[in-house]
Amino acid sequence: MESKLQQKIECLRFEMINQAVINGSLTHEKVVSVSQLLDRYIVLYQKLIIKRAKLKLIS
Repeated sequence: MESKLQQKIECLRFEMINQAVINGSLTHEKVVSVSQLLDRYIVLYQKLIIKRAKLKLIS
């Protein structure tokens, strides 16, 4: 699951940069929309990493 999240994050980063270049602005609604989605996936990934670290501490 971790690698799929990493792949999705990288894909969204590329898409965000691509949209910024295409639309010429970091504040364009398409760029902001992709950025917000990217943020959600980053938070999910961070939660997964924290959960995994906690489980290692318990073991």
